Amino acid sequence: MTKLRFSAKVVKGAGRGKKLGIPTINFVPKIVKGLKEGIYVCKIVFPSGQYWGVLHFGPRPTFREKSQSLEAYLFDFDRVRVPKKLDIEIYSYIREIVKFANPGQMVNKIEKDIEIAKKRIKLLQNN
Repeated sequence: MTKLRFSAKVVKGAGRGKKLGIPTINFVPKIVKGLKEGIYVCKIVFPSGQYWGVLHFGPRPTFREKSQSLEAYLFDFDRVRVPKKLDIEIYSYIREIVKFANPGQMVNKIEKDIEIAKKRIKLLQNN
């Protein structure tokens, strides 16, 4: 069951995710009622299909950025052409945002977030 659904405009990011091996789609971060800052299980809806993933909403303290960001790493995403606007479905809160000592520690935690998300997606799909 979808917890929250909204549309967001796609924007170009800094390219850090791609360099770290976790490429993301970046969105204009808008305040969404009922969405607190954190990491979530999400689904991004494209005209050609849907992709599960993890979503980050909030600041990026590891990179000393206080402004909010909204970005999603999608599983099994083949980097098809990304439309200018996409629908985002939020399903499950994973954790709060944390400042890591370095990007490597952050990537290790994101990999654990991905494992958690995949387990929760299996549960969602079986219900």
